[in-house]
Amino acid sequence: MDFNVSADPPHIVEFRKEVRAWLEENMRGAEHLRWSASWSTRENDEEYKFRRGLAEKLGAKGWLFPIYPNEYGGAGLTVDHQMVLETELFKYGLNLSHVFYTLARIVAPVLIRWGTEEQKREFLPPITRAEICVWQVLTEPHGGSDVANCQTKAIRDGDDYVVNGQKVMVGHHLPPDYLWTLVCTNPQGKRHENLGWLHVPANLPGITIQHMYLMMGIKNAVFFDNVRVPAKYLIGGENNGWKVANTHMELEHGGDGRIGVDPVVERVVEYCQKNHVGGKPLIEDDKIRDVIADINTLRRFNQRNFWHRFAKVPHPYGGVQQRYFQRMARLRNGDRLQEIMGNDALVQDLSVHEVVDFEYCVRSGPGQLHGGGTLDTDRLIFARRLGLGRPTQEKAPETD
Repeated sequence: MDFNVSADPPHIVEFRKEVRAWLEENMRGAEHLRWSASWSTRENDEEYKFRRGLAEKLGAKGWLFPIYPNEYGGAGLTVDHQMVLETELFKYGLNLSHVFYTLARIVAPVLIRWGTEEQKREFLPPITRAEICVWQVLTEPHGGSDVANCQTKAIRDGDDYVVNGQKVMVGHHLPPDYLWTLVCTNPQGKRHENLGWLHVPANLPGITIQHMYLMMGIKNAVFFDNVRVPAKYLIGGENNGWKVANTHMELEHGGDGRIGVDPVVERVVEYCQKNHVGGKPLIEDDKIRDVIADINTLRRFNQRNFWHRFAKVPHPYGGVQQRYFQRMARLRNGDRLQEIMGNDALVQDLSVHEVVDFEYCVRSGPGQLHGGGTLDTDRLIFARRLGLGRPTQEKAPETD
């Protein structure tokens, strides 16, 4: 796949002009806004309202999930069209997966893979058109990264599942419309064969959401107290939740891929071009150039995984390899940024988007080690996908 956008294929040229003009019109009014990161200490309601509105406009055109069929809320376009949307949106500091805070980028492909046709037609359009916000609700206070040790129970009672339990470290400061969650449907069943996956309306009686104030921003604890969830919200069938979870986690652990540039790298390069030491710009220092090149390696992992996913060429360890490298890179970036710019890296800059604020990069590095599993989880999956210590090599789960 050619990631060079300097020369579009003929059938894409007019589409890029259309997207560029559309964004120019629909991004008006956002000039003073500075986008927050997914774990944010400075997100505000005005910014969220604008981003949510932008997502709804993109969704109405099918552009939020451009390659999905029309009946599922997409536009039935090609990967080339998606690349145009991603690269044009990036000029405004956003990408399709994070126009507003929702786990739609993961939930939608899992529904495509495991939902019934009836579920896809009912559940997908509101997600892909940004009409609802969905939270991923996996981690439990006593289970940590071992999601198979799920203690939140969902017991069948007639046409409903009665859900009781607790989840932690989810969401952001505004409430969701749906909770996308793993539950135990058979407490006496065999491990990995006793789970189910529910798409739970967040306004059901018995659901309580409680803020957790953390260094990187607000996360939440979610409590389920005899919550009655209609059986139609079970995805993938009863006691088949582990297979659904594997698809979900493959996407969460880097298997989805990205095509855009890393905005932090872009800002570091700009900083090093504008700032001088000893009469020479920092960018001319060979050591600093090596550091920048190392930081940019992550982009290549993302592009490779994107190609493997959409070309339907399985890559058994590509996702978790990217995930592990990303987390270690973000941890090291705190030291790298201070090495390049000294104490400037520790001063908050509210004039830029949070994701490229050097202070936020330094502060958020340690927290990145624990989102969506730990480094030990990554190493274990990587080893199994290589077949280390096992008679057979574990395959990557199917995504979409």
